Amino acid sequence: MVLAVAALVASFAAPLAAQVDTRQRLEADPDMPRKDGFDTDRAIFWGQPNFVPLRDPEWKSLRSARRAGDVTDETTVLSFEIAGKTLALVSSQMSYHHVAQGEMEGEPWMVTF
Repeated sequence: MVLAVAALVASFAAPLAAQVDTRQRLEADPDMPRKDGFDTDRAIFWGQPNFVPLRDPEWKSLRSARRAGDVTDETTVLSFEIAGKTLALVSSQMSYHHVAQGEMEGEPWMVTF
């Protein structure tokens, strides 16, 4: 069985200036149902999704990811099996994306974190 790892480390190497949040913040809809006592002034409503799902990641073999230094013995991963293959996503990257999805050999998959 081959373990594959999504190698996404490079996608987080953007300069700090590129990480500035430019999304539009929206006001709460006054007609929105809410639980008594919920203070919408403390909530943040974005005009766009807060986290960008990871779609169709590029996979590397575990051996390649280790050689490149993307994965070490201490790296925490989320592993799952699809289409007879065991795949792994790096937990620290999933804590940013929260959702990963794709297709492996015609089988759709989705992982949430």
